[in-house]
Amino acid sequence: MRTIKKTPPRLVDDGRVVEFGAFEEPFRELNLGEAEIFGRCGKALRGLGRFRLKEWQHYGLIHPRHYFGMVIFDAKFMAISFVYHFDRVNGGMQEHSRQAPGGKAEVAETMWRGECSFAARGYSLTFENRLEEGYHRVRVDAAQTGRLPAVGGEFRMLEDISRYRPLVVVSPFSPNRPLYTHKAACPVEGRMSVGGETIELDPSRDVCLLDEQKAFYPYKSFWRWLCFGGFGPDGKLIAANLCHNIIADDEEYSENCYWVDGGINLTGAARFGYSEDDILGPWFVKTTDGMVDVDFRPQGERAERMRVGPILSDFHQPFGLFRGSVGEGEGAVEVRDIFGLCEQHITRY
Repeated sequence: MRTIKKTPPRLVDDGRVVEFGAFEEPFRELNLGEAEIFGRCGKALRGLGRFRLKEWQHYGLIHPRHYFGMVIFDAKFMAISFVYHFDRVNGGMQEHSRQAPGGKAEVAETMWRGECSFAARGYSLTFENRLEEGYHRVRVDAAQTGRLPAVGGEFRMLEDISRYRPLVVVSPFSPNRPLYTHKAACPVEGRMSVGGETIELDPSRDVCLLDEQKAFYPYKSFWRWLCFGGFGPDGKLIAANLCHNIIADDEEYSENCYWVDGGINLTGAARFGYSEDDILGPWFVKTTDGMVDVDFRPQGERAERMRVGPILSDFHQPFGLFRGSVGEGEGAVEVRDIFGLCEQHITRY
């Protein structure tokens, strides 16, 4: 049975990861750069270890008619950012994306207080992490380009961790090579615009999904990921986050959970059933303990394949509707057409 532990003051002490597992709140001192991922003899290689660290923050904004996905990703050898909009009624999708040399993306050390930013000509994306004050502010400014409409706005994800418990997990790729992640599903307020249309965000109706990750990925890796969130008929926020990746013991160490009305429930390992030849076909996802059992019907996807020499990123992020259930027995909660994402990502970097 997985349990949630009290969060230590810092993640790494004297080069060693203090503890693996799930924790009550995000780390105050997230000093991954001090981890000796090459072993005790690797102090001299800490600089190389930091180069292996991949960091990102991703926000998914769910409105009855619209979905916005956005990321700031620091891969060290390069920086990537995108903002895309999907019209849930008409099915249209537009994406603004940028790539830049390493060092052009800023990613905050922690979600408690810090800034993330990426700027290029005609494009600006900033995240102000203010977890101490119960929110994160996102600002988007992507100018019109050719047939792509301008996308802009400002919103606040209302992450009050006393009300909406976050998922905070440290998993081992190897004994001292960590994957750190912080996931949350919370109400959101503010406004966005696409072209000439302004979209007002209502925290009693609209949801923001957060995916923060910092990890020393091996050269070859993969993951399959699911995240959804929405308010049920009774006004309770229902959400889930599941992942199957290269962590060996994924019954003990995983980022698998579901939320009901702000309460978090850890689950067993996640298993994904779908056709890799038909990413937009149906997906069937369940946990080994039966606590999550959902079907996913994609309505579209963001996809990108990048290959430069030995570097490969084969990315598919379909988005659409989930049906099924979370929980079990009398505590089971129906998932009925809740919007969210799945993802398949194969990497060599």
